[in-house]
Amino acid sequence: MAAQEASLLRSGQDWARFLDLAAKHRGYGFAALLLIRASRPDATMLADYDSWRRLGRQVVKGERGIRIVQSNDTRPSTVFDIGQTTAIPSADGRATGTAPLEPREALAALSDFAGRLGFPIVRSPYDGVAVTVLSNEHGRRFIRVADHLDDNTAIAAVAHELAHVMLKHPAEAPAVTSPVCRGIAKLQADSVAYLFLRRLGMDAHGIDFPSVSSWAGADPRAPRFGTMLAVGDRVLLTASLVTTHLDSASRTTTDVQQGRTKGVRRAEPETAQDPETTSLVAQVREVHRQAEQFFVAHLERGWAVPYLGKRGIDAQTAREWRIGYAPSGRKGLVAYLRSRGYEDAVLEASGLARQRGTRLVDALQDRIMLTLRTPEGGIAGFIGRHSPRGHGPKYLASRGSAKGSVLYGLAENHQALAAGTRPVIVEGPFDAIAVTLAGCGRYVGVATCGTALSRTQVDALGQVSDLGTTAVVITFDGDSAGMRGAVKAFELLRGAEAVRLPEGRDPSAILAQDGPAALHRLLDRSRVPLADIVVDAELSQFPRLQFAEDRMRALQAVAPIVADLPSGQVARQVVRTATRLGLEAMTVNEAVVNAVEQARLRPGLEGRNLNPVEVAGLDVREEVSRLKSQAAVTDPLSPKPRTPYSPRRGT
Repeated sequence: MAAQEASLLRSGQDWARFLDLAAKHRGYGFAALLLIRASRPDATMLADYDSWRRLGRQVVKGERGIRIVQSNDTRPSTVFDIGQTTAIPSADGRATGTAPLEPREALAALSDFAGRLGFPIVRSPYDGVAVTVLSNEHGRRFIRVADHLDDNTAIAAVAHELAHVMLKHPAEAPAVTSPVCRGIAKLQADSVAYLFLRRLGMDAHGIDFPSVSSWAGADPRAPRFGTMLAVGDRVLLTASLVTTHLDSASRTTTDVQQGRTKGVRRAEPETAQDPETTSLVAQVREVHRQAEQFFVAHLERGWAVPYLGKRGIDAQTAREWRIGYAPSGRKGLVAYLRSRGYEDAVLEASGLARQRGTRLVDALQDRIMLTLRTPEGGIAGFIGRHSPRGHGPKYLASRGSAKGSVLYGLAENHQALAAGTRPVIVEGPFDAIAVTLAGCGRYVGVATCGTALSRTQVDALGQVSDLGTTAVVITFDGDSAGMRGAVKAFELLRGAEAVRLPEGRDPSAILAQDGPAALHRLLDRSRVPLADIVVDAELSQFPRLQFAEDRMRALQAVAPIVADLPSGQVARQVVRTATRLGLEAMTVNEAVVNAVEQARLRPGLEGRNLNPVEVAGLDVREEVSRLKSQAAVTDPLSPKPRTPYSPRRGT
């Protein structure tokens, strides 16, 4: 019957009417909606018998329900329209439900959702393409929205772009989305935007759809229904994920309006479909938990255990860190979760399954699996490492994971960090394990997992570790990329220390090849203030320091950096800079004082914690005899000092 009903969808208007039905009856797959359309097209609100009871309504005796089959459900279920029910008096008579969002509130909720996906929305006075996905100079992607757009138009355009992001793996999304998207990708994105607008009760008639045959196939031999089923389910799932976030914002609005912001149970949803949609998040959490158990149970297969052994990770460590393995083939995670009764829509929402043609397959196969966790220990996604002979990205995160927002190892080392153990920020997850194994209770590792250290990650670390009293250690490679990462980290952790890794070796390699004592010794003996790395990186921009003019230009470039340091670090950097440039320490000190004064005069910087009196009063002469020789001899990052030079003596 579903295939027969699908054959009646021919024009773009037919597809729009189907989406109107989907907006009204949330939580159902494409085939189930077709059965609803065929059996009771005038239905306004549907739920099964038990859901109506929970919502305070009773199905009238003798009413016949609609028999539907959800994806991967072997048995049909029965749902009833609200017209087939009667109200059960509420125990307290208080009205329940969610407050509809105004367009501005909806756009704010949509912006928050985009930010969680890693695509923050930026309003810009731009007269070209109204909305597009771009990358800034740091490679961070964002969605630019022109200022001249009204809220309604902006909502539709942003929902369209977010659909493009969610329907692809974010790592594979193009840096710049073409202003002219075509084909089935445009149809899917437009359909998600249409559903989102209809869910808000807004006008969506500005979105036009092509004929169904133009994307599902006009040839009778083409698998028309299979294509429509795959496209329809993907559109409905994506729209459901977006509107679930909208529901959360709507319930917050309701709680505020009704004075129920603390200690009160959240109101029931206003429609019968909301329990199913709201439960999607809970189902995804359970899928993640089941998936982790599946991965851990399969660790003994294939190449995983021998590889971990070469990285210095034994069986006990693998158990403690819940390391697993994702097998390849058709008897993988998707087959396992289906056998546990989970629907395909939930599996795809979890980010662990993806569409390959008309089949749903494991998104991560033949990879060692590592679990990303929130600081509280909840599962926030997975990262898979392919075999040494594998193809594609070495590390691949599950779609929708919190990579870039959480630190791998933070939850596992929660107790040690809370007790004052020093966190060591590394790049890879195996490096975090290596540092923890070699730390002997003095150090524990947390990994950014290949991304630049973010403010969200630092905030998460600060929730567990007292960053005011416990200095963070940051490891970095000596190449240009490693230096840029260290400089970026300095913007977030000015009081941190740094360890420069040996060329071509990471903490995991040092642990495996040299043993834990060697890694512990490196962390103990090679730490320097992170400010040293930043100052040296700036000075390295001036290679011709044999010329007095270039020395003074280098001094003018580095002075504002030193001026913005905590007062306890200024004297060291004054002496180090003087040594590097061959200048008198007092000359550098004067440049730093001038930089402080100039910074105070610039608009927008009045609130910065810069104290010219404190800087000017530094008695750097007492530091020269100690720090100058230390910077020249024992600092592993400082080149050979130059002969002191002072502009007062002439050049």
